[in-house]
Amino acid sequence: MKKNLMIILLAVMLPSLAFSQCRRFTKVKCLPALGEYIPNDNFNSAVLIPGDEAELTMTFYAGQDYRVMVCAEEILGDLSYKIVNDDGESVFDSESTDTDHLDFSVANTQQLHMILKVPPRENPNQLIHEGCATVLVGYKDES
Repeated sequence: MKKNLMIILLAVMLPSLAFSQCRRFTKVKCLPALGEYIPNDNFNSAVLIPGDEAELTMTFYAGQDYRVMVCAEEILGDLSYKIVNDDGESVFDSESTDTDHLDFSVANTQQLHMILKVPPRENPNQLIHEGCATVLVGYKDES
C-alpha cells in the first residue's frame, strides 16, 4: 500500500518539478536576452524530447514592436522554428538565418502561429534526453 502511494505521489509531482525547472531556466537564461523588450505575461514553455514538434498561436497588436525569441536547453540541439500566418504562409523561418530571435512590428492586429521542431536523435540507440524549450514574446514600451 505504501509503495503504491509513493508511486502515485511521484507520478503527480514529476510534471510539476519539470515545469518549475523550465520556469527557472527561462528566468535565468532566457529573459535577459530580451534586452530592452518587456516580456508579455504568457509563459510559453514545454519539456520536449528529440523529434518533438510543438505549435503555439500568438496574437500581435497593430503598431507594436515585438521580439519573438526561442530559448532551449543545449541538450535539445539546434531547434528550428517558423512563424506562419492563418493562411499557412511563412512569415519567418529560422533555417534561413542564424538567429534565435526575430524583431518586427505588425501593421494590423493578427494571430501568428509558431512551429518549433526539435531535431531527431542522430543515433536511435541513444538515451532519450528531455529539455526545456521556451518561446518568449517581448514588446517595446513606447511611452
